[in-house]
Amino acid sequence: MSGFGGLLRAEWVKLRSVSRWVIALFGTAVLTIGLSLFAASSSDTDANEKPDFVVGPHNDPVADAMTFVHQPISGDVTLTVRVGDLTVPDAPDRRTMGRGDTLTKLDDPSPWSGAAAGIMIKDGTTPGSSYAAVLLSQNNGVRMQSDYRDDIAGPAGTSPRWLRLTRTGATITGYQSADGSTWTKIGEVTPAHLPQDAQIGFYVSASPVLYVSRGGGSSSVGGMSSQATATFDGIAVDGATGTWTDEAIRMPQELERMPKSATGPSEVTESGGVYTVTGSGRIGPQTVPDDPVQIALIGVLAGIMALIAVGVLFATAEYRRGMIRSTFAAEPRRGRVLAAKALVLGTVSFVLGLAAVVLAYVIARPQLREKGFAPPAHPDESLTDPAVIRVLLLSAAFMALIAVFAMAVGMLLRHSAAAITLTVVLVMLPMIVGSLLPGTLPRLLMQTTLAGGLATQRAKPPTQLLAEPWSLIGPWAGIGVVAAYTAVALGLAWWQLRRRDV
Repeated sequence: MSGFGGLLRAEWVKLRSVSRWVIALFGTAVLTIGLSLFAASSSDTDANEKPDFVVGPHNDPVADAMTFVHQPISGDVTLTVRVGDLTVPDAPDRRTMGRGDTLTKLDDPSPWSGAAAGIMIKDGTTPGSSYAAVLLSQNNGVRMQSDYRDDIAGPAGTSPRWLRLTRTGATITGYQSADGSTWTKIGEVTPAHLPQDAQIGFYVSASPVLYVSRGGGSSSVGGMSSQATATFDGIAVDGATGTWTDEAIRMPQELERMPKSATGPSEVTESGGVYTVTGSGRIGPQTVPDDPVQIALIGVLAGIMALIAVGVLFATAEYRRGMIRSTFAAEPRRGRVLAAKALVLGTVSFVLGLAAVVLAYVIARPQLREKGFAPPAHPDESLTDPAVIRVLLLSAAFMALIAVFAMAVGMLLRHSAAAITLTVVLVMLPMIVGSLLPGTLPRLLMQTTLAGGLATQRAKPPTQLLAEPWSLIGPWAGIGVVAAYTAVALGLAWWQLRRRDV
């Protein structure tokens, strides 16, 4: 056998010469596509019929509620204010809902969370309209945000804080200062639909507090409105001479009953040039947690069952038939044999897996659209979207790694039934247990077991609002833990090959 290339060819011949393995490999694609189609046909959503969002300037779901003290402007303008005290009442850590369920307060690490006091240029006062703002956040310091998706971090800090917005043409520039004399530029933004005639002013918002309970294969979510109060003084407008008008910008009345868009009271008072503003509501993206890309690829779970069988048999068949002695006689360096098997099986599994997930997505996504997973709640994704490309590639990599892991387990145990059973249990058991456990335990389980690899199917960010435990972690964390398990299994298999006679 000449070199590693010859070893690869030999392992490829072995893999393709056993008809049952070839059938099982193509069965991977059939199972992946079949289960995905079944999931798509049996899933539906009323997110567009009963929305908890408004449509933003980029035609995506957003939240937009606050108390806004504003005046009209036309053209270039500069607004400077000093944000004094920003106070937010504490929310309870736990809350009992109507059915007696005890829910735990959800910590939201996003830059759009918590209470904020700031200044804003906005296209009118219609919820969802284009805007740019500089703000002091309760949780995240000074920030510049625009159009519910762009966020620029400024320095950390608390009130009091001076803030400034300057519009020059289509460009909005944000500044901050600790003393009102020395200014630091935060950044520049160009909102999508901000006309010459707009509104400028200062505002207060306070995101509602979300509560969640997980376990028993389901999740419960509740919400409670929050409010914040801030003082504004040192107000100076260069480029406008209007009078201040206060307005409580609210989501449509029906939406106010929904958890994320819930709003509380608002109040504005002025004394000696100091405005005290109380406001509530959230400004930012309002992503629906259900992920149609994930639903379209749920068949991966069935596909890896076939790959586990092929992976194990690719290792154990040679032991059962006594062919392993011939293999090691032709290539005494057993680690190279293991590497060739892993490379051949991994490559074939990745290629077939990628073809399967692409076909599953292309076929299942239109069905999901007909079932309600459509804009604006669920923006359309194409095969060329970066998030979709990432999902498809990582899902195929997950399938390939599971196949190689199964092969390594087969080399370790040398017993087909035991190796297949163990691998299936290592994948399925954490997934089942994670669906039943409460609190933060499911996240820990997904971060430390093979089931975390299912997170590769999500195009959306991690969320605590779904019952699926793998939705709690990101895709790279999921594929990372599977890669670590596979590397350890291959290392153990190599160690065992060296210490055994055969």
